[in-house]
Amino acid sequence: MFSDVGGTFGERLRNARRDAGLTQSQLVRISGIPKPTLSRYENGHVMPSLQTLARLAEALDLPQGALLPGKLSPKEELFIALAEKGVELRSREHARQIAEIVAQVVAEPKLRDA
Repeated sequence: MFSDVGGTFGERLRNARRDAGLTQSQLVRISGIPKPTLSRYENGHVMPSLQTLARLAEALDLPQGALLPGKLSPKEELFIALAEKGVELRSREHARQIAEIVAQVVAEPKLRDA
């Protein structure tokens, strides 16, 4: 799963697409973004609009921030780490169940120290 925090938007997009095992043509089909436009993004000639960024991130099954250069938020890091472990959030209830498990694990050291 893609989790690189370095590079330009174009490099990050290309790496994310390749990590997903997709060709440009496949990403074009999934995202609906024209191939010349996708190529221009990957080559760093233009930046996408926020709407297009959302379409690319959704097509690559990534949080939008994962494609932007810079440091990811802790929430994005958690989402990526879960995806790397094969955890897919199927519903809000499922997300809440996972959050409860994480909260218990985080609380355990505090209970032992008390």
